[in-house]
Amino acid sequence: MITFYPTISRGELGKYASNVQRLLLPASSWAADEVKTYGKVRHRLPVPRIPESVIDRAADCGGFVATRKWGNYRYTPEHYVEWLHGWQPHWAAMMDYCCEQPITQGRVEEVYRRQELTTKMSGYLWDTYRYTPWCWVPTIQGWDVEDYARHVVEMKPLITEMSAHYGPTSAFRVGIGTLCARASAKVIREVVSLVASALPGVPLHLWGVKLSVMQSPIHLPAQVTSVDSGAWNGMWGHGRNLWKMTPYTQREWCFKVALPAYEAKIKAALLQPKQMMLEDSIS
Repeated sequence: MITFYPTISRGELGKYASNVQRLLLPASSWAADEVKTYGKVRHRLPVPRIPESVIDRAADCGGFVATRKWGNYRYTPEHYVEWLHGWQPHWAAMMDYCCEQPITQGRVEEVYRRQELTTKMSGYLWDTYRYTPWCWVPTIQGWDVEDYARHVVEMKPLITEMSAHYGPTSAFRVGIGTLCARASAKVIREVVSLVASALPGVPLHLWGVKLSVMQSPIHLPAQVTSVDSGAWNGMWGHGRNLWKMTPYTQREWCFKVALPAYEAKIKAALLQPKQMMLEDSIS
């Protein structure tokens, strides 16, 4: 069964999150106040206070916000590592560079440049901070399917080394990025299937993937171990209007109503019978 991690921002992590059992925290949310005031993190990111109910904690480097909204990370790898030490996640994303079209303007050379930056940053974090209490999670980036094919080949030597270092019973996995802005569940499945084939036996995490991907009648590769999303809070579409018709505060409604409902939709989607993709049935 695929594990779902709700992506929870600094503003959401309060008293109403007291019953959450797993979460994923994005570093960009904890950096936002400093970045807004000073343009960068000057000293350190605030350390989150994790509810006692949480048994599975993960960290997102915040690359989507950092590179799309701010243009680049406004905190250093050292800031990020210090922040992670402060609350001890079980696994944490290596800092990467997203390849959404609004960032790259569709330029192939810019996609390649951002893939190279991702590869270099992953290598730096691994060489410098290999022995941390958490498992590092590298990410495969791209836009077109061919981009992912190129990047997974580039990243495979590092991934093979990391997988051997952590072992099969660890929290290690490999992320697949630039999925949250995708309109096509079919393209996402093609990308994920390609990466799974290139990394046999390696667990995969899908960053910010849509609910519709799980609801699709076509199955995802068995290597997909986990997914995350910030859409669980229901503050989109008609969700805000639904909340306004209740006696709850916004945060209370998000955690007491929207999150259980979103998790139930994921569970129901994953329990539905799935068809195999054509290439899977052939192989």
